[in-house]
Amino acid sequence: MVAEHPRPEAHPGIEPKKTWRRQVDMAIRSSLPCLFVLLSSFVLSAPFGLPGEAELLFGVGFGTVFFWSAHRPASMPAWAVFLIGLIADLLSFGPPGTILLAFLVAHGVAHTWRYGLSRINFLLAWSALALLALILSLFQWFMACIGALRLMSPAPSLFQAALTIGIYPTLSALFVWAHRAVVNPERT
Repeated sequence: MVAEHPRPEAHPGIEPKKTWRRQVDMAIRSSLPCLFVLLSSFVLSAPFGLPGEAELLFGVGFGTVFFWSAHRPASMPAWAVFLIGLIADLLSFGPPGTILLAFLVAHGVAHTWRYGLSRINFLLAWSALALLALILSLFQWFMACIGALRLMSPAPSLFQAALTIGIYPTLSALFVWAHRAVVNPERT
């Protein structure tokens, strides 16, 4: 049997000089996931009149937080998730605090299970996201019912969960490419 050894680095211990430009470049690259969520939240909260804008805001933010918390937690720290959730919550007109709570729960679950999520195949990770999105969308519906003091239709919450589940494979493919090409500052 032949033992596999990792390929040694071409020049071990040699790194580029840490200039201020390189440090700024590394900071921008590592903050791109957070900037993506903020930009998408601002765009999707604008009154364009697109059907499902509010649900898409939740879906894009939730999928982004889930992916980056599982695959590169340094790019999605808990304090940034809190700020992103707070801004997304202020931009949406849903029950106050529910998007913030959903983003924090997604971050906590993905960050806690990141080693398990990296070992399982995509379909099982997608199933975990689907279950989490369904539970948190129904929680938003429940909070909206409490706020309105009447039983409301759960159809918008189920649509939000379905949209979140349906958009995740596309987001995941985009983020895998971004992780390999752009966001990982140590590779350059």
